[in-house]
Amino acid sequence: MRLRLYGWLVVAWALAAACVSAPEPADWLALGFRTPEQTFQSFQTGLRAELPDLEYRSLSSGFKRREGLTQLAYREYRHELFRREPWLKLAAEAKIERVERISDARARLVARVDTWFHEERFELELVREDYYEVWVDGARRDDGNAAWLELVREEDAALVVTVPRPPALQADELSEVVAGREWKIDSLPRRMELNP
Repeated sequence: MRLRLYGWLVVAWALAAACVSAPEPADWLALGFRTPEQTFQSFQTGLRAELPDLEYRSLSSGFKRREGLTQLAYREYRHELFRREPWLKLAAEAKIERVERISDARARLVARVDTWFHEERFELELVREDYYEVWVDGARRDDGNAAWLELVREEDAALVVTVPRPPALQADELSEVVAGREWKIDSLPRRMELNP
C-alpha cells in the first residue's frame, strides 16, 4: 500500500514538473524580436503555448542552416530534442538574470529556472539579423536578409532605405516596405553551474 502511494506521488511530481503555465495576454502583446530579452520571451511564449511556429520564428537563420531546419523539420527536431533533453522545456518558465553584449551583433543571455523540484541555470547566444520585407495589400511579396548599411544609408538630413524591388511590381503598388533589425536565438541553451 505504502509503495503504491509513493508511486502515485512520483507520477504526480513528474507531471507537475513537466507542466508549464499558459501564456498571459501580456505575453502575447509583448511578442517581438527587437532586443535579446524580447526574443527570448517570445520563444518562451511559443514553448508555453505549444506553438512550434513561434519558436521557429525566434531562431536565427544561421541556426536553422546549421541544423538543416525548415519550419516542418523543426517540429520533429524539437520533439526529439525534448525527448533527449527534457530539462529544456523548463526554459519556458525561466527568468532572465542578465544579458551580456559580446559584440554589436551578438549577445549572451543567462537565465534561471527554479521550480519546487528542479533548479537550472543556462545560457544561450543570440545574433542580430538585418532584414527587409515588401508588402502589397496585406501580403508579403518579398523578403530577405541584407547587411544594414546596404539597406539604410544617410543622405543629407535623411535616411534612405533601399530594398530590392520585386519583379513586375511598381512603387505605387506597394503598401509597405520594412527594413529592420531583429535578435534571434543562435544556440541551444547550455547548462551552467548554479553556484555563481
